[in-house]
Parts: sequence; structure tokens; C-alpha cells
Amino acid sequence: MTLADVAQESGVSDATVLRFCRSIGYESWLEFKINLTQMLPNLPEQILDEVLEGDSPGTIARKVFRKSIQAITDTMAVIDESSFTKALELINDAERILLIGVGTSGPMANEMHNRFLRLGLNCHVQTDSYIQVMESALLTAKDLVIVISQTGDSGDPLRTTALAESRGCSIIVITGNTASKLTDYADVVLLSVSHETRVETIASRIAQYAIIHALYVGLAMQDVPSTVNKERLIWEAMMNRSSFQNSKQ
Repeated sequence: MTLADVAQESGVSDATVLRFCRSIGYESWLEFKINLTQMLPNLPEQILDEVLEGDSPGTIARKVFRKSIQAITDTMAVIDESSFTKALELINDAERILLIGVGTSGPMANEMHNRFLRLGLNCHVQTDSYIQVMESALLTAKDLVIVISQTGDSGDPLRTTALAESRGCSIIVITGNTASKLTDYADVVLLSVSHETRVETIASRIAQYAIIHALYVGLAMQDVPSTVNKERLIWEAMMNRSSFQNSKQ
């Protein structure tokens, strides 16, 4: 269940559920839910929700696909057009963009860097917490930080984002937790929905990738001739690289 589901079933507000979690020592509903799950016996659900012992390989595959589809469907349902539009504006207006993510969010930050680089944007990606702080210290009010963190409570991204805000940077947060501390620093929050009970979530990355790709396409469509030309230049460079390697052999 999501925090909102529990609130509705209990006849209380979302804030009441959150206060309950904090009163027994947890920072968030997600942290409480994960800890509660880890106290259970060794169950297949700790690998993937809904998977059962005895499921055939085909059934397991279908359940994984359904979970991924649900993550995208749920994320699409909560996408806020005004927030998405503002995110595109902040990216366009930024003199320099710093992309950060740690742990399982690191590959998603690298994927965003790959997409943005194709558009010719001045962007850097850092998944090392120490170097994140170094780069953030050199940012200015003309720059933008994009943070990817599904829980929104990881210490390193919080520290880096707080420093970036103190430098006057605009901040976009991609997260699955709108009540996290990280969103307090955000100019824009893009929600990636995934109802998973493990710390190392799987389907959430599918939702994050969909958001990243949507941002890329949204930016690309603002200047189609320029985007197509850059793709042509990249393709030609890659072909020349292949030809050069073949000639060396």
C-alpha cells in the first residue's frame, strides 16, 4: 500500500500516517514499510512483489513485465504538465547542468547525461559523493542541478543539493517520495511512482528512465532541425571511428 492508501483505509490524513511513522522512529513511510518487510520471514516477495515459489519462468517474466508496466502507468497518471514544462524551461535556461545520483540512481544519471549530451547541452554527471560536493561548490545562480533519488532521503544527494541551493542554483528532483527532505530544495519535482517494498527498487528505474526520455524528447522537439543535425554529426563521427579502427587493423 502507498501512504495515501493507508490513510484512506484508516480514515485519517496522509500527514497523520507520516506523523505516526516519525513518532516510532522512521523518517518516511517508505523507510517504515521496508523495515517492516525485512522483519518478515524469507519470502519471495522480498525479491519481487507478487512472485510466488513454484512460479514458472514464464510466469515470473510476465509478473516482472506487469510490475514495470504498472510503474510507467502510475507515473504517467501523476505527471504534472506545468512541472514538466517548467523543467524544460530550467534546462534550456541553464548555463551549466550538474546531474547527480548515487547507488542505483547512478546509472539513471549517466543515462540522462547521454541523452542531454546528444542535444549539445553543457552538462556533467557525478555519481561520486565527494566530487559532487566539489562541483556544487563551483556552481552559480545561472546553473542547474538535477537530482535523481527514488527515496529522496539519501544523505549524499541531500548534502549536495543543499550546497547547490546555497549557491543560488535551480534544482529539479526526480523522486518517488514527494514528502522527502530532498523536495524541500526543489524548484520542480517530477514523481516516479513505484510500489516496491525493497530498498533496491527495480521498477522505479523503468519509471525514471521514462521521465528522462520524455525530457529528452521534449527538448529535442523544441528545435527539430538542430536535433536532427546533431544526430547526423554523431552518426558520422561514429562511422568515421569504425572506419579508422578498421584501417588500423
